[in-house]
Order: sequence, then C-alpha cells, then structure tokens
Amino acid sequence: MFRLFTSTIALFLGITVLTATAAASEDAKSRPDENEIMEAMKKAAGMPAERQSELVNTIAKRLSSSTTPRSDFMSCTGLAYLGNPIAQKCLAVAYEQGIGIVQDPMEAYVWYAIAQQNTPGESFPEVERLKLELVANYPAPSEEELEEMVQSQKARIAQYQKEGGKTAR
Repeated sequence: MFRLFTSTIALFLGITVLTATAAASEDAKSRPDENEIMEAMKKAAGMPAERQSELVNTIAKRLSSSTTPRSDFMSCTGLAYLGNPIAQKCLAVAYEQGIGIVQDPMEAYVWYAIAQQNTPGESFPEVERLKLELVANYPAPSEEELEEMVQSQKARIAQYQKEGGKTAR
C-alpha cells in the first residue's frame, strides 16, 4: 500500500515538474545559440514540404496570440534558417514584438530585410519603418551598418545550411 502511495506521489510530482518545465520553457526569452538553431533546422528539414508550409502559415496567423510563443519562435527559426521567407517574416515580427524572444528592433529589421529579399515582387513597409526608427535613435546605425548586419546574418544562414546540409524544401 505504501509503495503504491509513493509511486502515485512520484508520478504526480513528475508530471507537475514536466508541466512546469514546459511552461517555463515557453516563457524563455533568451537568444538561441548555434546548437539550438541547428537542432531547429534539423527538425524542420525532417518535415515534408507540405507540413513545413502548414506549420509556418499556422504560426504566422496566430503569432501575436500564441499560447506557445517559444516553441513557435523556434519552429520559425528552423524554417527561417532553411530559407523560408514566411518564417523569416515571423522571426522579424517575434523580434519586433518580443514574442518568444527578447524584443530587438535591430534584429527585427535584419529579418524583415532578409524576408523581403527572399520574396520577389513584394515590399515590406516594416523594413523602411524600422530603419527610420533605428536611425532616429542615438547612437544611430548608419545605412551601411544596417546592410552589413543583413549580410552578416545571410552569411550565418548559409553557414548553418552548409553545416546542416539542408535548405528549404
């Protein structure tokens, strides 16, 4: 009887800890490191193209009201690094609004610019709006510095794709 009681308590505590850990991880706002990005890329690359598309479109529609902001951010991260422009725009929105990640207008600008470059024929007004906001602050980045940041991020994307041997489907 005592064993059954202790087993039940242990199971309950285990479930409570797992639930608390999952909830705590959804509240995380830290920047993903290279290993986390590579893992997200690997997970995304393992999905069929149709599933990737469904996932990113679902996340894009609910991002600002998401109940799983960190998971959504990491899913978009994997797809964005694989070259998906919708996921790249999702990252921009997440960085701009602080959804699943720390708010960072500079990083938002970079991802909006990359998404715009990867979406021929489409203009993203957010790129110019954020550029104006960024250069209005002191110390203001120059246009050259902003472009350098975009190119640096694009180089990191290419590097991670090469290391992971994956690109968008």
